[in-house]
Amino acid sequence: MDIMFDHIVHFTKNPEEAKTAFQLIGFHAINGGKHLSWGTYNCLNYFTGLRYIEWIGFTDFDKAKTSDNVLIQQIVADSHKGEGFSQLAFRTDDIDAVIAHIQAKGLKPIGPFSGSRKREDGKVLSWSMLFIKDEQDDTCRYPFFIQWGEPEEVRTKEMVPLMQHRIGIPSLSYIGMNVSNLDESLQKYCRLFDVPRQSVTESSDEFGTYSELVIGNIAVRFYEAKSLAISIDSALINRPFLCGITGMPENKVIHIKNGIYHFSV
Repeated sequence: MDIMFDHIVHFTKNPEEAKTAFQLIGFHAINGGKHLSWGTYNCLNYFTGLRYIEWIGFTDFDKAKTSDNVLIQQIVADSHKGEGFSQLAFRTDDIDAVIAHIQAKGLKPIGPFSGSRKREDGKVLSWSMLFIKDEQDDTCRYPFFIQWGEPEEVRTKEMVPLMQHRIGIPSLSYIGMNVSNLDESLQKYCRLFDVPRQSVTESSDEFGTYSELVIGNIAVRFYEAKSLAISIDSALINRPFLCGITGMPENKVIHIKNGIYHFSV
């Protein structure tokens, strides 16, 4: 399965405030657009490799509640618990191959779902999203997969200005997951992404002890909730809680909308 990390989804009641917080740090964060059929909208911050943070909120909560899109269903459920990171997305240029891979693992794909939004300059972006039916409530949720409507080289050329920031060219380098069951969560991800268990590394940082695996050019760190060295909202269990960004002018940890951003040089 040929995939790359695409973006992390951060639910917030006010995406513009998260965007402004990043702008004040020196990032070129922007308004995204509205997903009219889902009742949501977003703001964005891009990094090298077309990776980005998506801050997503509601324009029409009643419409969002009736959406059949799994991501929107997850965000509606998460909204009852409060703000914070919700999901990870991995990019593919062959969503049919991903469907076949998921089925070969004995898992059930859901979708693909078509999506689109109009940018502020009037251009309409389109994509397809694919999900996996999750039967395990006590492990971190599966990520979803996305195939964009334009070739990657076209998107890269267009997005170059958005990946350059006043503070340089930082990189979104790792994601931290807060899990209730470390072994089962690791097994779940290793199985899906064909990562040998022996390639998982163990380490620790100021947030706690973690197990790390590399998936589609991104490091994903699994922190067991009971071993965290910091206090985390219990509602954020089995979800991302931490976003690591390297290439920054200084080492710093900031909290934005119940999400932790770890900046390092």
